[in-house]
Amino acid sequence: MNKVFARLSLLFSICILFWGSQSVAEEQQWQEGKHYKTLPMVVKTEDPSKLEVLEVFWYGCPHCYEFNNDYLPQWEASLPEDVYFTLMPATFRGWVEHAKAFYAAKFLGIQKEMHQPLFDTIQSGPRKYKEVDDLKPLFIKQGVDEKAFDQLFETGGFRKVSQIDQAIAQAEQKLSSYRITGVPALIVNGKYKVGVQDAGGFANMLKVVDYLLEKERQALAK
Repeated sequence: MNKVFARLSLLFSICILFWGSQSVAEEQQWQEGKHYKTLPMVVKTEDPSKLEVLEVFWYGCPHCYEFNNDYLPQWEASLPEDVYFTLMPATFRGWVEHAKAFYAAKFLGIQKEMHQPLFDTIQSGPRKYKEVDDLKPLFIKQGVDEKAFDQLFETGGFRKVSQIDQAIAQAEQKLSSYRITGVPALIVNGKYKVGVQDAGGFANMLKVVDYLLEKERQALAK
């Protein structure tokens, strides 16, 4: 019995040493300033009760398309309950019309249903789908009333701006706060930015994000 207990104790100790060394290895592997960047100011997240991961993307970006199709689904499906994954379209010059389509879907309550069709459609003919009106038939095909779609773009109020215009303005402010220079990019809990080049590829982006999420958990537990 004592021998069995001794063996179990040794095995447990080895496991503890392994986990500890693995954690140290990850910390040495993913370095601040090299594989990810800390934002100069923390940006408020949508749900403070959870750890947020936000992807900044563009529907016209083939790299974002690859990331969306081949990497994000499996990673997102395995996320623990304390993590909230969300999206924000980039609003650089020439990209705003696609961002409008994203927010139209969001305000119509069909963002999840429209995300992949928007990606597929725009990627199939990026020169054809330059204006948000070019994408209206896609919304109508999804069952959206044409009048309801158009109302999102109607201006009103003191500033004479539409609901979509307000969303674009807010996205532009956040884009500046996130210091985004390229997409896809991931923002972890409003504090850290992870890019493709810094991380060393799509798969590493998600590994860095997982590391930063654990870093945030440990900070909150103190």
